[in-house]
Amino acid sequence: MNKKEDVWIHTSCDQCLGECGIMVRRVDGIVREIKGDPECPNSNGKICGKGQSAIMRLYDPNRVLQPMKRTNPKKGLGIDPGWEVISWEEALETLTKKLVEVRKKDPRKLVFSTFDTYALCHWLPSWTQAFGTPNIWIVYFCGQYLHSSMYITNGTFHCDFDAKYCKYLLLVGNQSGFGAGLGPNISVQAVAEARKKGMKVVVIDPVCNQAGSKADEWVPVLPGTDAALMLSMANVMVNELKVYDIDFMKKYTNAPYLVQKDGTYLRMNEKPLMWDPVDVMAKPYDADFKDYALEGTYDVDGVSTTTAFDILKAHLKQYTPESVTKITTVSPATIRRITKEFSEAASIGTTITIEGVAFPYRPVAVNIYRGAGAHKHGVAVALATQLLNQLAGALYVPGSHRGINPVGPRPNRDAPPGFDIMPNWGWNFDSYEGLVSPTPGLPRAPNYYHYVAKRPETVMLRELFPLSSTRAAHAVLTSANPEKYKLDYQPEVLINCRRNPFAGGFDYKVTAEAFKAYKYIAVFATHFDKLSDFADLLLPEAVGMEKLEAFPNLLNWGHNGQSAQWYWGIKQPVIDKPMGEARDWRDVMMEVADRMGILEYVYDKFNTSNSISHHFSDRYKLDVKKKYTPEELCDRRFKSQFGEEKGLEWFKKNGYLKWTRNIDEQFPLPWLKVRFPIYHELYVRAGRDMEKLVKEIDLKDWDLEDYVPLPTWKPCDSYDRRGTHDLIAINFRVPTHAQSHTANNAWLNEVAELNPYTQKIMISPEAAANNGIEDGDTIWVESKVDRAQGIVKVTECIHPEVVGISSHFGTIAKGKPIAYGKGVQFNRLLPGDMDPVSTGVDACVRVKIYKAG
Repeated sequence: MNKKEDVWIHTSCDQCLGECGIMVRRVDGIVREIKGDPECPNSNGKICGKGQSAIMRLYDPNRVLQPMKRTNPKKGLGIDPGWEVISWEEALETLTKKLVEVRKKDPRKLVFSTFDTYALCHWLPSWTQAFGTPNIWIVYFCGQYLHSSMYITNGTFHCDFDAKYCKYLLLVGNQSGFGAGLGPNISVQAVAEARKKGMKVVVIDPVCNQAGSKADEWVPVLPGTDAALMLSMANVMVNELKVYDIDFMKKYTNAPYLVQKDGTYLRMNEKPLMWDPVDVMAKPYDADFKDYALEGTYDVDGVSTTTAFDILKAHLKQYTPESVTKITTVSPATIRRITKEFSEAASIGTTITIEGVAFPYRPVAVNIYRGAGAHKHGVAVALATQLLNQLAGALYVPGSHRGINPVGPRPNRDAPPGFDIMPNWGWNFDSYEGLVSPTPGLPRAPNYYHYVAKRPETVMLRELFPLSSTRAAHAVLTSANPEKYKLDYQPEVLINCRRNPFAGGFDYKVTAEAFKAYKYIAVFATHFDKLSDFADLLLPEAVGMEKLEAFPNLLNWGHNGQSAQWYWGIKQPVIDKPMGEARDWRDVMMEVADRMGILEYVYDKFNTSNSISHHFSDRYKLDVKKKYTPEELCDRRFKSQFGEEKGLEWFKKNGYLKWTRNIDEQFPLPWLKVRFPIYHELYVRAGRDMEKLVKEIDLKDWDLEDYVPLPTWKPCDSYDRRGTHDLIAINFRVPTHAQSHTANNAWLNEVAELNPYTQKIMISPEAAANNGIEDGDTIWVESKVDRAQGIVKVTECIHPEVVGISSHFGTIAKGKPIAYGKGVQFNRLLPGDMDPVSTGVDACVRVKIYKAG
């Protein structure tokens, strides 16, 4: 039979957060093949197994493909909702009616729950503002501790490193460069090239995972003790080796700021002071200095002060390798050796000339992600990790740690100006009292230094966590019992999309009670899952290859610096229409807004957005009295950024617009006029303000112990393993899966079944012997809130006191028949302990193990 059509289509992969550019081959209306898009710097023509398997997601026969309504009023896990197929018209009318009713009553009673990152950054905030609700409940399995800490210490949403020039990479609970984490595709390529040139990789993790198995060295650490290890390394650098970048400390941190005995900076005219040892006087941070005093105690108009660096040095002394080995199980010799290797590799005092510019050369990076920080005191881990980068001066220079897109492309593509002239960057950091503050207009950029502590108004209790990024986990507790947390309304209507609050949450019983508290739940779903057991309305959601998006590579994580390029692309449908009756939930909610009569207010919010990447320029602002199609909105977004000739049709045809990053855009430190804090007075201020607030509103037993100026290790609840629960269970991820949604992918399931670890429970030979367990046994893992059953894998690739469970598997939803009954769902074991600053859920838990009867 002759083919009528055989075309390749540019689009963006939706199988994880990497958003790699892909080419999709469609033959006679059917997707036949997927490959990496050579025009996309984020994939560089390559693709991983997850991307290849997107075909199976599109054509999954188990997808929800029709709108349905519930007929069984009883709700609960495993209870049949009695679904009845309905028309889209009935679904839209039903949802519109419910939203009109709740808006008249109190718009705050509507809660959105999603991990659709594109929606979160580019349209949902406008929609909710137009409706009148502040409640966007974001997922909490990811990086609350990380994002808030990075915003404060590197000024951006995330952390990354320059693989091209790096010589020593320390991965802490992180697999970046090994198929997981930030920019997984391009990072694998960049790290592979770096290792060919001799870069050493050391992995610190309780599990010898993908990164650990390929590293030069794997250091097993007891879960929840990473902060102690990082602080001990910092202590060795500062107080034993006395190797740290003095110039960086003086010019680019707040180490010289003068601190009073109450923990706050000494100020003059509301400006922090530093000591000039040449002029022998204190000056405001922005005055002219001949030099900066890094150490010492100084009397300023009768007030005794000490430099922040001196306070840090004294604080670190408690973390000797000998004391920390008792906490982490990492030997003193290993701590000192790795610190020495890191310090020597940092090459402090050297420079490297690139394109005629002499940069400080600090080819080391410590990189952290969820594995290390998903603990009750997770913020301290991230701050301690950043401290190592700062001590080495390894920030925004060749080979070092860096944030994500701290500065934007400048119109002038010529060579950068001298260090005394600020380049005309498209965007740049904000600052507060000389300290770095996120660039306004970047996706999800907060303004922590201008927080407001007040009585809670949101289900997430945003107001009670002023220095967090998402404040999500408490919504489970608040939904069921708002009065306890001083919320003056009960949320009633929930809309959920692209989020599984069970697989990505904690304690199933507590979570189930939270959803029972809602009067009405609408779920946009690709499959019947645990949340659909509680839904009143089920709506078929489109998948990535059925969606249309302008600029899917978000500037806060999907626009990766490893490529050394700027790039803007498209996600477009690769088939003529979605499967069945599936629709993009964003299009559905815009239609609902129109039926409610609030679409013009949504458009107005679009028009007034300060988004750097998704604003409408004056020429393309929306007429609020007109109704636009998704294609028209995308076209205007493209043209707002790149002019009339580069609209939707141009991007459909070409896929990506790209150009090389200038050298100052890759390594901006010498031009930056901000300081990166090592001492965090902000936490002191926020803690005191919160202490006043909780007393004022009579909020009982509110944990404020982590609002301290310097990172401090504190034990998680799992650290005390006395009694029968004598092991620590943690989860880990594999690069062939993303979150929990890929577990039902037929191709990726085959890959998982071939891997001897991914769907098993990992324990050490010591733990096996102590509990009478052998490899291949079926066992129970039991915490104080639940238990889970699975097949055990006895291996040396795990810390002796740890139980390892992959985070992707173990669904109890029969609507996912490929994934059902395979592996173990880890999160059901978690009691829901939270970091008191970021609200990140503690992902290590005390357990006992025993053979299944």
